[in-house]
Amino acid sequence: MKRNLTMKFKTNILSLIIAFGGVLPLAAQQPSPLQRSMHSQPGATTPVTNEAPDNLDALDKYGLLSANPLGKTSDLIKKFMLKEGMTLLNGTLGKSNAINVEKMRNGEVLVVTICASSLFMPNDTTLRPDASKLLAPFKRYLKNPDMFWVILDMHTDNTGSEEYTDNLSLQRVNSVFDWFVDEDCDTRYLFPTASGANEPLPGENNESIDSRNKNRRLEILLVPGKKMVQEAAKGRIAF
Repeated sequence: MKRNLTMKFKTNILSLIIAFGGVLPLAAQQPSPLQRSMHSQPGATTPVTNEAPDNLDALDKYGLLSANPLGKTSDLIKKFMLKEGMTLLNGTLGKSNAINVEKMRNGEVLVVTICASSLFMPNDTTLRPDASKLLAPFKRYLKNPDMFWVILDMHTDNTGSEEYTDNLSLQRVNSVFDWFVDEDCDTRYLFPTASGANEPLPGENNESIDSRNKNRRLEILLVPGKKMVQEAAKGRIAF
């Protein structure tokens, strides 16, 4: 299933810093922004509700981040997500210098950052042949539908016009999404988003080669789904 993405938004980075809950051991401190629509404001489409809505595609990234209240299950889910983050760090993926694992929302959400140069050649939108090694570990998060909501958020540096960077991030995230489709993954809870050059990492001003390289990235956000909350309410999470 192909999802159409919209462009373009501006970020309130302060709200992201406030939401950021720290990092996992060995991870660099790099808050990851969450917006679904390119024109949305933080929380603009987030419904006021005590349970997750059915139409997740209607939400922006802030909405997806906050749409599934964990309530009393939060502490158990935090422990589960911390364990999952350490599994990623200690596995084959974690041994790559191209990735970074963080936690957001006080530890309820995991953010894995993959350097774009490990996925794409410069200015290209076709995945490198070896990109599958970095993407394959995330297939497991789609095998149990609604256990995780998986957000793919593609970023660029500010080299080129806004139209160019927007389009580049859009085409690249579509290529990543299509890879999961081609792998016969269930993509109902996989959400591609394109951020363009609007969300440079804190302290990275795109004025050096190293800074631009850090800003070109794919962020994969692992958000607790309805099923995880249901499992946690029973006192354990079976994944």
